[in-house]
Amino acid sequence: MTWNIFGHDGAVNYFKRQCEPSNTRHAYLITGPEGVGRLTLAKAFVKALNCQEPPAKYDFCDKCQACRQIEAEAWPDLTILRPIENARDIKIDQVRQMQQSLALAPYQSQWRVVIIPDFQNATVAASNALLKSLEEPPARAIIILTADARENLLETIASRCGILRLRPMSVDATAKVLQNKLELEVNEAKKIAHLAGGRVGTAIHFAQNQDMLEEYHDTLSQLHEILPETKRARLQYAETVSKRKGNQRENVSGLLSVWLTFWRDVMIAHSGADLPIVNLAQSDTVKTIASQLSLPQIEVILKALEKGLEQINANVNSRLVLENILLNIPRLKV
Repeated sequence: MTWNIFGHDGAVNYFKRQCEPSNTRHAYLITGPEGVGRLTLAKAFVKALNCQEPPAKYDFCDKCQACRQIEAEAWPDLTILRPIENARDIKIDQVRQMQQSLALAPYQSQWRVVIIPDFQNATVAASNALLKSLEEPPARAIIILTADARENLLETIASRCGILRLRPMSVDATAKVLQNKLELEVNEAKKIAHLAGGRVGTAIHFAQNQDMLEEYHDTLSQLHEILPETKRARLQYAETVSKRKGNQRENVSGLLSVWLTFWRDVMIAHSGADLPIVNLAQSDTVKTIASQLSLPQIEVILKALEKGLEQINANVNSRLVLENILLNIPRLKV
């Protein structure tokens, strides 16, 4: 597969054309769900621009010093701009500092490149500050933004970028990638492909990180254990979650994100829609829960989870968010 990227042939071909100096733009926007390969594609483009031993025109070897440094985010002409520690948003000061670095000539290559992942998380002030670089781009500079959706960025920013929309692959195609690339058995590949929802990057992470996979299943098990419990037990569970190591907001957000996949499966099972469920190994439990609820009840739970994630992103107390969700889910037999 070209550039070792799966399911995005159109995007790869587009970026190959952009490697031609007369075609290269100063700004790009790559959109799509988390785990679909946005950052991987951005790095591949930078490798194709800088590879020291390309096996073919506008290809890259992934072995030379330039390719290895770009992959490790250590290439002197590449900056990956992420939120500072313990922050979620890209701040205006970070953008201003980035603009100063872009004004400098490249050290080793033709272009200085800045990649800003998840730019939908930038503050309004940071977005407005970035506009200056997009309206008056520095010479020999490229800015690559990634985001979950174009609609979550200022239109004045999106309209100044070359835009690529990445979509998940089919579950079957994802499973085949896992079988061919990682030599997984058919059933294991299928389970992980369902779990990842066709997002190849997420699927590969699950397949290569057993701890991550076990944590996911453990999070679902906690949901199953709490569903038959009383309100008192659910509040005690919320307290336990709030005392776990790590960032409380991130812990609860991760919990709700996993639970959301389960309840979407319940919605699919209840409606009889011809769609693949995510949690294939939980199909029996999904059907059991779906049989005990009405469609409006399931919709209320889904909306509560989605709202809860929005509230946590808005810095609402995560423990209170979790308690509210747990208290409004009916007691159910699992």
